[in-house]
This record gives sequence, C-alpha cells and structure tokens, in this order.
Amino acid sequence: MAYELAWGWEIAAAIFFGGLGGGAFILTAVTSFLTGNAYRDILKFGSYIGVLSAILCIFFFMLDLGAPERALFAYSNPSSMITIGTTILTVIIPLGLVYASFHLPDSLPRLKSMFIWSGNIRARTAIEVLAFIFGVGLVSYTGFVLGVILATPFWGSPLLAVLFFLSGVSTAIMAIGLLMTPLYTATKLERPKKALIEALHRLDVADGYMVVIELGALLAYVFTMLYSSEVLATRSAIILLSGSLSALFWGGVVVLGLLVPLLLLIFLAWRGRTAAYIRFYPPLLSIASISALVGGLLMRYTVVAAGQLAFFP
Repeated sequence: MAYELAWGWEIAAAIFFGGLGGGAFILTAVTSFLTGNAYRDILKFGSYIGVLSAILCIFFFMLDLGAPERALFAYSNPSSMITIGTTILTVIIPLGLVYASFHLPDSLPRLKSMFIWSGNIRARTAIEVLAFIFGVGLVSYTGFVLGVILATPFWGSPLLAVLFFLSGVSTAIMAIGLLMTPLYTATKLERPKKALIEALHRLDVADGYMVVIELGALLAYVFTMLYSSEVLATRSAIILLSGSLSALFWGGVVVLGLLVPLLLLIFLAWRGRTAAYIRFYPPLLSIASISALVGGLLMRYTVVAAGQLAFFP
C-alpha cells in the first residue's frame, strides 16, 4: 500500500543540494587556505557548484511549498530552523556569485577584465572566510532541520546531523571531480594532463577517507535507532533495514552510493596514476562521482521517508 508523505522528494532534494552547496564552499575555502592557487580548477568548479546547488536548494524548498507567495513565511520566525536556513541561503547565493567572479574561465578574458577585483588576493581571502562560515552553516542546517521536529524520533539523533555533514562534504568533492574529468580529454599538453590527474588524485584520496567515515556514521545512526527506546524510531530503522525502503537503502545508499565509489577510489589511489591505468582515471572517477551523488540523494530521501512511514500501520 502506498502512503502519501507530507515531505517527499522535494524536501530530500532541497536537503541534498543544501549539503552539496555548503560542502562545495567549505572545500573550496579550505583548498585555497592550504594550497593557494595550486589547484585552481578545484577552486573554480567548487565556487560554481556552491552557487548552483544553493539556488537548487531554494528551488526545491519553494517547490515543496507549492505557492510562491508562501515563501515569505520562511522569514517570519527568527527562532525557527526554516528561517535560519532561508537566511543563510539568501546570504550565501550572492556571496557565492561574488566569490565565483574571482574564478572566471581563462577562456573568457574580456569577462575577467570586467571584474577588476578578480586579481585582489586580500579581497578573495575575505570572501573565502565568509564562504567557509556560511558553508558550514548551510551544511549544518541540512543536518538539523529534521531534528527539530520532535514528533519524529527517527530524526532526533545528533548522528543524523553528523551523517548529513559528512555526506555534504563528500558529495561536494565528488561533484567537483566530476566536472573536472572532461578537462583531461580537452587538455592536449602532457604537463597540464599530469597536473590535472594530481588534482583529481587529491580529491580521490580525500573522499576515500570521507566515504569510510560516512559509512560508519550511517550504520551507527541506523543501528542506534534500531535499538532506541523510542518505538517509532525503531520502526523507522526496520523500514530501512528490512522493510519497504530496504532495497533503496541497501542497494541505492550503501552499495551504489558508498561501496561502489569507495572501491573505485581505492583502486584509483592505488593504481590510477600508473602508465597502464592513467587514461582510465577520469572515466572511473566519473562513475564513482555519479554513484556517490545519486546515493547521497537517495540517503536523504530514505531518511526523510522512513521517519514518516513509521506513523502508518
């Protein structure tokens, strides 16, 4: 029997893109702080993904509201998580657009010349600090927005906030890697190709660790809920592990979203830069990235749906 959920794919997509956008700003800022301009493609694509994902986050929240005029209510209660999240998104989108103007494509020199501040390192650093702060706020918001709904005990664990934070950063790494992989074919010179593979390798290794931690957080969260004293939380966990959402959870979230990327990332970190396999690095990383992104969206949906399905007989 199919049940109509109050929160469905729209909310799951909004939470997913919020985490992805915030994670992209975090990763971009940290990369710049640690390496300067050494990995310009990571900075460039990270800033683009951050802005686009934040816009998509608002779009799916508005889609769930149904009527555009209802969006004004999102600002009506300063103490609510909805208002906090909407405020963060309202600030981070223009902030991200300004930050992206520092990373315009080299193929558009006229456009770059229009933004006279794009070469100002101090200004860029100041924007990066703000992008990092609001990026952390956005990813954290996606982890806490469900937890404030006390009537749904499955969403009340702090492990859920940790899980969504890890997933937001992890999917951001994979999204940046996905957009960078076509550059390998487009680049003809050997030295830039090697530099690109080195940047992809850094993303590969970083996300390999993230996926392992994320998998541990996911299992810890679900099994903590399974043995919770709250009956509804236990029912939600059972729905994920062996009930109506089990195929999506095990097949889509665990296998497709975590294990497949992890195995590919391990292989690439181990053998990907060798002469025999280097040409396969971009396509294999693309597969890992797409799997991780799809799995990240499915994770949000299954958690959102399981929390509600526990209320049905």
